[in-house]
Amino acid sequence: MFQPDIEIIAHTPNPEKVCTAAVKQTYKKMHAKELIKNTSEEEVEKLLTNIAKLGHFSTLEHACFTIAFKDVSVLFEQFLIEHRLASYSAKSRRYVDFSEAGFVIPDYFEDKPEMEEKYRKCMLYLFNSYKNLLELGIAKEDARFVLPYSFKSSIIATMNLRELIHFLYNSIYGHGKEFSEIRKVGGMLLNKMKKLCPTVLRYFDILEHKGNASILASTYESSKSEGVELLWHTPSPDKSIAIAALIKSTNLPTALLKDIKQEEMERIIQSVVRSRRPRELEQVNFTFRINNVTLAILTHITRHRIHSPLIPSLASIEKSSSYVIPKGIKENKEALKIYREAFDRCMEFYRYLKSKNVPKDILAYALQSGNFITIITTMNARELYHFFRLRTCLRAQKEVRNIANNMLYLVRNVAPLTFKNAGPSCYFYGYCTEGKMKCNRFKEVVEHYKAWHLSPTKIPGL
Repeated sequence: MFQPDIEIIAHTPNPEKVCTAAVKQTYKKMHAKELIKNTSEEEVEKLLTNIAKLGHFSTLEHACFTIAFKDVSVLFEQFLIEHRLASYSAKSRRYVDFSEAGFVIPDYFEDKPEMEEKYRKCMLYLFNSYKNLLELGIAKEDARFVLPYSFKSSIIATMNLRELIHFLYNSIYGHGKEFSEIRKVGGMLLNKMKKLCPTVLRYFDILEHKGNASILASTYESSKSEGVELLWHTPSPDKSIAIAALIKSTNLPTALLKDIKQEEMERIIQSVVRSRRPRELEQVNFTFRINNVTLAILTHITRHRIHSPLIPSLASIEKSSSYVIPKGIKENKEALKIYREAFDRCMEFYRYLKSKNVPKDILAYALQSGNFITIITTMNARELYHFFRLRTCLRAQKEVRNIANNMLYLVRNVAPLTFKNAGPSCYFYGYCTEGKMKCNRFKEVVEHYKAWHLSPTKIPGL
């Protein structure tokens, strides 16, 4: 049945010895090289045992591991990339043909041959629909919306030991434990890691607090709201950034800075925005509710690390009969028929599974990439600039580009001085950063955002 391929393809040599030397660095005069050379197995055992029991885990961050996950579902991939202190590389669903990717068959069906057969037939139907859409000339980034969340993915992740322990804990005891696939992958990886870090992972069960995975028990319902909402933000964001910059550079009393004039505020903020280290932008935060984003585009947003997304468990989502229909499919009658039938067939199968009281984690495999989810996320102004440079670019997928332009419109109206330079990279830098993949519309895009910033009364975007 479900047989993922998990391999640790690279790691810090002698990881536990390196971590032990880092502990000794805090109280020994010896040079780091000598510390590692003179660290005995007895010291590794003693010091790392103390670290595990006391909870002083920062020294574990000196050991890093690169892991290749193969034949896991995209459901697992979404769980994985929510761990932000790591680096990920996955195959692009926008550019890679997934016709032959295959799909995960959960162990749950092992003794249920009739149900397994229905599952296989539904998944094959969806993959055939995807293939047929490609043959009609539909772009991969649009055809992918019919793919189920069971389809197989390959992803490489790099984490330090502390974050890896956190990921394993979440997989086995945390919000991942409700998914049999995630528990299984977590257990397999833990067994491999125990061979490399036997001392630390001997205490795996006490390394993190076993809190509840969720404080609320409820069924997630589809949102009737649309678009992006700015829920709340740091009060007076422009003024907050300017005052933060002045405190940093002058150390004047805060009371003297509160009456800063508009012209001075604008000059300071522009200097901050154009600096190479605009930490002042990190002092203000903006919280958004993003309604009805597709599961496919959720990954585009999650990949941005420096924000705080709140994403409902896919086990709690009720599959909705509504889904995205891209423009390219709407305009092709044959493709539209195939597309709609794919969603109808999958919904029929989903209802069948529900009627058989199948566990919620298995139901999640019948979600499709074009189904909707609503999330909340908080970003500071610096991360928003980064997000806008990438996601308002014409090379960004249309749905995430629309989301980014909506967010830009909202923040531009509450922090006009801070975000007067925000937009795609070509607008911000004055040149295109996309190399051979450029859109060849540089002048048009720059002029569009320049004109919009002069009168930001509606959502931007070409």
